[in-house]
Amino acid sequence: MGFHMSRNKLSRLYLLNEFDSAPESALFNQQTLAAVLSCSTQLLERNRWAGTGVPYIKIGRKVLYRKSDVLTFLQQQKIYRSTSDEGRAVNQ
Repeated sequence: MGFHMSRNKLSRLYLLNEFDSAPESALFNQQTLAAVLSCSTQLLERNRWAGTGVPYIKIGRKVLYRKSDVLTFLQQQKIYRSTSDEGRAVNQ
């Protein structure tokens, strides 16, 4: 049996590598951010509409996310050890 990786998985790995190797001032589109956060672009759109989620920049019609804002957002997320901990965040 040979090693096989789907085109979508390779594309996601490429986007993750691009994000990881970029400087903190780099800007990314929502497709890259969706790969980084393991979510859909539709969720990112809903979060923007609701005023939640990662801060973004709008240039014309283009929505972009700064890497430093993404990293800050991720650091501020609550961490749970299990689903029974959802009422309280784990201190780290």
